[in-house]
Amino acid sequence: MNNSPATEQHYSKAVIEAGYDEVADAYLAWSAPRPTLTRAGYVGRLLEHLPKGAKVLELGCGAGVPSTQKLISGGMSVTGVDISGAQIALARKHVPEATLIHSDMMKLEFEQATFDAVVGFYSIFHLPKNEQGLMIERVQMWLKKGGWFLCNFNSEEGEFVRENWLAPEVTMISAGLGVEGTREMFQKHGQLLTMVEDEVAVEKVGSMEEHFHWIFAQKRSHHQ
Repeated sequence: MNNSPATEQHYSKAVIEAGYDEVADAYLAWSAPRPTLTRAGYVGRLLEHLPKGAKVLELGCGAGVPSTQKLISGGMSVTGVDISGAQIALARKHVPEATLIHSDMMKLEFEQATFDAVVGFYSIFHLPKNEQGLMIERVQMWLKKGGWFLCNFNSEEGEFVRENWLAPEVTMISAGLGVEGTREMFQKHGQLLTMVEDEVAVEKVGSMEEHFHWIFAQKRSHHQ
């Protein structure tokens, strides 16, 4: 399952949607038991900043395990979105309390200052590179003043395709701007956000090590 450069022909959201539909059960079985301590730690810190009943948007909620479950058990009101209908179907079973939307995250429309927090775990990097900054702009608009944004990105620069991902003939695609590129993207598109934490964390996935760039930011309460 090594990454290789993606071609323009490969980079298709329909391929990503079909891939997650095809491997929905396999992905849950593979990902749910993973000791993603980095994510769990950040979600725990986020919950410390949020009052009970806070409105949280989760971009790429998948099957709702474990992040959506943890947010809901922490007393949050969660809206989850995923491009995969099969993932949303699983989420309806695991987190029936959540509001769940089957959609490309770029097609979402919310009023300004709707959410106390927005999270995106292993999801925003499925957008093409040119859409990731636009997503940041929308997130900061949807956040209330003082709201929180917690997300992670590829640490490498490029567009990548994995063939035979979790199942034969399943293709998965992601893109990254590299660590410095992601920081520059936030400076350009996230002018209302203040970085609270910014780190590249190593995660063990079986015998593999994966590096992800984590960002924990807060929307400023006033213009600076």
